[in-house]
Amino acid sequence: MISSDDIKKNISRNITKYRENAGFSQRELAQQLGITPSRISNWEQGANCPTIDILFEVCRTLHVSINDIYGVYPDSEMMLSYSEQQHIQKYRNLDEHGRETVDIILERETVRSEEQQKKEARIRELEERK
Repeated sequence: MISSDDIKKNISRNITKYRENAGFSQRELAQQLGITPSRISNWEQGANCPTIDILFEVCRTLHVSINDIYGVYPDSEMMLSYSEQQHIQKYRNLDEHGRETVDIILERETVRSEEQQKKEARIRELEERK
């Protein structure tokens, strides 16, 4: 389960990310929401979080879902960290050759990692028998 601290970090990072993606400055977003720019700054720095009512207005203004802002996707069995979300976004921005390259490396590293884990488990098993 994702912690409330992780959600708070996701909210602050994602407000920044989606505000910048929408091309808004803090001042411009504040004007759209009818609040002061310092409130936006406080949210983005993690000093505090917007109320749920304002958060929905932020989502509407930035054209994102509440799940995007929270960084939590309940339909998924996995919760994605901010860096994982960033990796996915970068992957989606790659051309076909770039995606193929990443897929090849990811497959090789997955196999290597699984083999390493099996070796380590076997070593632990042998050490326990001693």
